[in-house]
Amino acid sequence: MKTIYVFKQIMILFLVMGIGYYAARAKIINEESTSHISNFIVTITLPLMILTSFNVKYSVNTIVIISQLLIFSIIAFFISMIIGKVISFKFNCDRKDILMFMSIFSNCGFIGFPVLKVIYGDKGVLYTSIFNLVYNVFIWTFGIVIMNGRKEKINYKKILLNHNILAVILGMVLMLSSIKIPYVINSAFNLVGSMTAPLSMIVIGSILTTVEFNDIFKDWSLYYISALRLVLIPMIIYFALKPFLINKIVIGVIIICEAMPGGTLCPILAKNYNRNFKYASKIVLVTTIVSMITIPIITLFLGI
Repeated sequence: MKTIYVFKQIMILFLVMGIGYYAARAKIINEESTSHISNFIVTITLPLMILTSFNVKYSVNTIVIISQLLIFSIIAFFISMIIGKVISFKFNCDRKDILMFMSIFSNCGFIGFPVLKVIYGDKGVLYTSIFNLVYNVFIWTFGIVIMNGRKEKINYKKILLNHNILAVILGMVLMLSSIKIPYVINSAFNLVGSMTAPLSMIVIGSILTTVEFNDIFKDWSLYYISALRLVLIPMIIYFALKPFLINKIVIGVIIICEAMPGGTLCPILAKNYNRNFKYASKIVLVTTIVSMITIPIITLFLGI
């Protein structure tokens, strides 16, 4: 029954994405405004949504879940890095790094947060922010190394000053010290934070307008990475973590985050580093569309 509810909520999110697609096609928003909205999400709405999710009374169980999430999220990323290396080696250099990046980094931010909030409520945001903390560390280290062709040094300052990481750290401090954010401030932050889901889907919808639909039917590699990104990688990680008998919520959050479509940051970084950003955009499009079917199946498999 809950799977049907999750499917309906995912359909709502994808309809909002369709509105974003229409808005971009109708020239209501353009590439510049999409970039500004995306920046607003990453620096304002998402950090506030994360921060307010920590405004709860913590328990020993919550701390155990957070600790397990931190440890097993790191393990999950190392597993996906190995898989990415294996599945991409046959491709030419132009596509190899894009495929490797996409196999490691899902869209756990823009789609993951809204979906997991639907499944686990406000605590879903809290738990997803822990996975996202690990995600940000990996994407601004290993992810940048992939995109720049292993030429540029890692910017540790950029990692530490990431707004989402700062929100997690501040939120953890407030929760562990039992300091409550005043009602008026928390309500304002929560209101702005709640904009994350619709704005994220609008941004994704507008990004998808850059892709030529005719091209996606001719390229088998798009369906290859879709099967890997949405089904195979989450399943490999699931069976790798299952023997550890970790908390059901922990494995649920990790697997659902891993089952998200290709990360929208990939085409953005690809464009910045003069890589094949159009190919990256096609992967985002195909995996996002296919995920409408696969995400509910994954939640059903997990017994959510």
